[in-house]
Amino acid sequence: MSLRSGTQKAKKFGTPTTPTSTTPKAPSPRATGGTPTATTTGTPTKPTGTRKVIPQSAAGIAVQEKFKQQLQNNPIVRAATETIRILQQQFKPRIWNRMSASAKFPHEQVLQKEYDKIEAEKNRLIEIELAANVTQIIGALESGKQLYPDWFQNNIIWVKTGQITSQSFLDSYYYLSNQGIIHAPMAEPEIIIEEPIPEPIIELPEPIPEPIPEPIPEPPQVDDSINTNMVTQQVINFNIINGRAVGSIKFVATNNFNPYYYNKEIINLVQFKTPNGVTLLVKENRLRFTQTERDEIISYDENIQENTRITVESFVWEWMDKPAGAFSNKYTINISETEPPKPTTSGFMGAGVAGAIASLILIGFIADHKRGK
Repeated sequence: MSLRSGTQKAKKFGTPTTPTSTTPKAPSPRATGGTPTATTTGTPTKPTGTRKVIPQSAAGIAVQEKFKQQLQNNPIVRAATETIRILQQQFKPRIWNRMSASAKFPHEQVLQKEYDKIEAEKNRLIEIELAANVTQIIGALESGKQLYPDWFQNNIIWVKTGQITSQSFLDSYYYLSNQGIIHAPMAEPEIIIEEPIPEPIIELPEPIPEPIPEPIPEPPQVDDSINTNMVTQQVINFNIINGRAVGSIKFVATNNFNPYYYNKEIINLVQFKTPNGVTLLVKENRLRFTQTERDEIISYDENIQENTRITVESFVWEWMDKPAGAFSNKYTINISETEPPKPTTSGFMGAGVAGAIASLILIGFIADHKRGK
């Protein structure tokens, strides 16, 4: 019987193997300050977990193989793996099963320390690889080898200044590349000018003049104008309950609502922000008014990351990428766990639009298909 499968403790630490980037070790209870508990059988084994995987191309797979080789040849990883192997050979199942919990504890600590060394080296190498990928991608973007939307320049600045991680930058880049929003420049077709072949001159009889057709009347112009007095917003109830923002907003088409937009979808975007202005979440909803149904109620139940006081900002636009087409002024509500909702008055879209656009850019929410510089 092997030391790995012979006992209950084997389910905790595991037989030493060279770790890979797709099977990282989960933290030990003792690594978080927990009290060691006695077990009656088993030897220590390594716990397993799942790491978030960056989308890989063919070139990315080659980098992954290179990373595995670096990890296997790393002197710290090899030394830690050898220490684990020696300890597990020393304590055969029949010996380990007869040991008390207090006798097992120091050996478990040694094993956990060696696994921590392996994990730390693996994370260090991963960060080096991520940073190298980011540097290579930014070089291609800034040299014009790849075209990207103007707003993605913010992501480049943020990753350079450490405001977002390399992982977050790569996630956004790979997503936009897969959508075709970031792409290589399109080659312009070569224009070949051929010398025209002279045609023989043929004399034709005088043409018979055709009757002048009656002018076709132009179609009437459509009034599709928009103003901020077309929709009102009213909070029905909004509170923070068990760490979630729960409530409803009522949207009403006023007498100033342009009938052109009846039975057409318009966009409601709601931002959930901390009191100091950090955007937690942007939620999109669709509104559709008719001549007979001129009001809608949208309900929200959103995770606000354990905040006890937040600000809710609601916008009604023609579409996500047309914030200038506002059907209503920005509607702001301050909510908390202990107080009723407090709507505040906002002016015309102004700074509210800029704040909303900045938040949407950060999460890659608006797919702006403008070509890069």
